[in-house]
Amino acid sequence: MSTDTLRALDELRGVLNATELPLDLPGADAARRDKAELLDQIDDYLIPRLRRIDAPLLAVLGGSTGAGKSTITNSLVGAEVTQAGVLRPTTRSPVLVSHPDDAPWFADPDGVLPDLPRSFDSAAAGTTGLRLMMNAALPEGLAILDAPDIDSVEVANHDLAAQLLGAADLWLFVTTAARYADAVPWEYLAMAQERSTALAVVINRIPQGHEAEVVAHFRSMLKERGLSTAEVFAVAEGELTDGRLGDAVAPVREWLQSLVADAAGREQLVRSTLDGALDSIPERASRIATALDEQQERLDFLHSIATRRYAQALIDIDTELDRGTLLRGEVLDQWREFVGTGAFMSRLEAGVSRLRDGLRSVFSSGPNQNEQAAGQLESNLLIVTRDSVDRAALDVVEQWEGRPGGPQVLADAPRGIDRAGTDLSERIQRELDAWEGSVLDMVRAQAGDRVTIARTLSTGINGVGVAMMVAVFSQTGGLTGGEAAVAGGTAAVSQAVLTAVFGEQAVRDLAREARQDLLARLENLLAHDRRRFDALIGEAHAGSESLEQALKGLRASR
Repeated sequence: MSTDTLRALDELRGVLNATELPLDLPGADAARRDKAELLDQIDDYLIPRLRRIDAPLLAVLGGSTGAGKSTITNSLVGAEVTQAGVLRPTTRSPVLVSHPDDAPWFADPDGVLPDLPRSFDSAAAGTTGLRLMMNAALPEGLAILDAPDIDSVEVANHDLAAQLLGAADLWLFVTTAARYADAVPWEYLAMAQERSTALAVVINRIPQGHEAEVVAHFRSMLKERGLSTAEVFAVAEGELTDGRLGDAVAPVREWLQSLVADAAGREQLVRSTLDGALDSIPERASRIATALDEQQERLDFLHSIATRRYAQALIDIDTELDRGTLLRGEVLDQWREFVGTGAFMSRLEAGVSRLRDGLRSVFSSGPNQNEQAAGQLESNLLIVTRDSVDRAALDVVEQWEGRPGGPQVLADAPRGIDRAGTDLSERIQRELDAWEGSVLDMVRAQAGDRVTIARTLSTGINGVGVAMMVAVFSQTGGLTGGEAAVAGGTAAVSQAVLTAVFGEQAVRDLAREARQDLLARLENLLAHDRRRFDALIGEAHAGSESLEQALKGLRASR
């Protein structure tokens, strides 16, 4: 089992490491803790223990502030190996005591608790990491670790306490007669139950003569919570000798010694804790997977807001095209000057055949006006597009700010995320230039021999192309008064020019194709700008699917 399980654990560890829970959603903090604790236990306990099932048994003393863990540690060893007291300088440097012959196992940086630096310095002040102490009073095969307080006011301390307890073969949990019903200790005892960790509880400072009463009540509480198999030791209040409890902890010491003296019993205890830790992984990982799914759902929702809003921006632009907004102002003037409205309309009345005859003079009379009309169309379209994108970006930011998870995503946003990207105008100009070229290509391809009259005129195709662009935008829904009248004339002139050259059906087909091409280009522009928001959301490095696959591999390995 060990080789396959080690490989599966390594794969699971990689998936968990790649898992991110960036959004502050309900349950996210708990899932982050589950992730951190599971990673710690894989590194600190499961992998080292699977590599060496015969390694010394590690008993970790855990408990609340002032429960007397250090006093009991010193009493079990028979020497002062850790400083007692509520305000201990050793709090951040937990002390591990072992028989000298077992020291190499705990000194090995690839062994238990590999991320904690080791120190053999017996001085507490200035020491960090795991302080290793050796004492021949402990039997070979047993180590005792005095952990920080589980309810320490310093987050780093109680996080370290949880990490150390996760690395234990056996929890020696210390509480007091006055505090054994407190909520925090029972949270940790529930954790021991979830992981099937071997558990013994020492009730310290019991008033003389009340030991049986306290132990009976505590055992009933254990039974109610499914922990009836835990060993319970009573330590009555009494005088300390050299800071130690003496015979009061003798039953605890004898029990620990019996564990390591019985090889079969010791291996059974180690395997029970090991199997319990492995068995607990699916349930713990499932909570992480649920949180991952919730995070991804929220990210997908934020993404949908941006997608919908930018899709609406394209609709807004299309609406402006329908309203004839792009033909306002100078476009109408330039086109009117280009075609010479009065004389041109007179020729229209003379009939299509005479119109064809007059195209040469019309198209050769004003190339500057032709170019200016096209340029003004592009300028108007650029303004309309940028304005729509500005509004879309601002709306996305405002909606995200009001949705759970949105503020966290926006926290990493660059300045100006609530406006169109700085390169949008340049991109619009390139696309509009390309679209104008595309329209000319369509005109040229459609023309064939039908524009023989313009074949020798450099401005002929360009003039027809501008007429096509004007036809695409010649809607008067948004124009009033004189503008509407001019636009109506403009549309009629454009339609007449194009019909004279191509025929009515071809004109409709060309206009539709040109309009679709323009909208497709605008859609790509908007998608490019929206990717600024997509980048903020990103993609999960590992989702619940990857986690489930890794768990499947772990189950199969056992």
